[in-house]
Amino acid sequence: MSGLDFSIPYNNDPENLSEIFRLKEHNGNRIREIYLSGPQEFSGAGRIAPELSFDEFARIARSIHDQGIRVNLLLNSICEGSDWYSPGVLNSTMEYLRRAHEDHGVEAVTIANPLYVREARRRFPRIEITVSVLGDVDCVEKAVLFRKAGADVITPHVDINRDLALLKKIREKSGAEIKLMVNEGCLFRCAFRKFHFNYISHKSRKPGTGKTASVEDNVFSANCMQLSKNDPSQILKSAWIRPEDASRYGEISRYFKLVGRTSSSSMLLRSVEAYLGENWDGDLLELMAGNIYSVGMSHLLHLDNKSLDEAGFFEKTASCDKECSECDYCAALAGKLIRRGVLTHAKIKDFGFR
Repeated sequence: MSGLDFSIPYNNDPENLSEIFRLKEHNGNRIREIYLSGPQEFSGAGRIAPELSFDEFARIARSIHDQGIRVNLLLNSICEGSDWYSPGVLNSTMEYLRRAHEDHGVEAVTIANPLYVREARRRFPRIEITVSVLGDVDCVEKAVLFRKAGADVITPHVDINRDLALLKKIREKSGAEIKLMVNEGCLFRCAFRKFHFNYISHKSRKPGTGKTASVEDNVFSANCMQLSKNDPSQILKSAWIRPEDASRYGEISRYFKLVGRTSSSSMLLRSVEAYLGENWDGDLLELMAGNIYSVGMSHLLHLDNKSLDEAGFFEKTASCDKECSECDYCAALAGKLIRRGVLTHAKIKDFGFR
């Protein structure tokens, strides 16, 4: 059986990118693409990144191509205001995509909005279009709609990562390739998610606007961290996929996406090596992004990755009905396995200490 393919984030650190290149083929697996957002003047995205010019974007894309790795440009904002559908904005965005695709060889684009998927396919028949996880594909019907609009690849909503039967049906009925996001670390069925990403979509167009903005940016993160601190079962309910379990999805996909565009370089490299190596002997929270990583760091929580094998975690969560209000499995297991006050070498490194 062929190896696994991975989509890896660029975290705005050129030195870290060089380290990632060294892992482009590892353990029989490979990095198929590196994804990044472009200049904020053209589009928002799903993360708030440092300001970037088009020339700098083109330089980064060229360095990735020099390694024989594809580039995936993110156009996955979920809101660009009331002018988003005007001919002027649409044409400007499509011209930006044309420059990236035709002038600089960008092979793929990730889009959340199905109307923009359709327009991109109409104008650029050879570009690979990926449906963003922010497209919220959580059923066959949505997958088919995006496929008809012109998508080649679908990144399903993370909440269905452990519903293997549904994922398989989505692949079969849509005919799209499935790319699974493995380490996002958000709350399961999060009620705040769409509001958080709507905020990010707007804020990503104007990063670095001062102290007030940093307080605003923390509203959602602080909220979810508090929920997870008070109820550690949320850590286990979050629909991440462990490095060791990726190969179990063989009937669905062998293509996986790592989160980490706003992560530290040490954390990102650790995750890349663990997932391509399909093995992690340490704290699973140190591979996660977003809420789970943050609560693990801020409260020194620790979840031994190998202990989940002993608990039969994959088998249980891949076959349960996800009716969490009627089950205490995750709560009981969290009480048994999640430790507090554990400071590891990885955490020390991520804090910025040697």
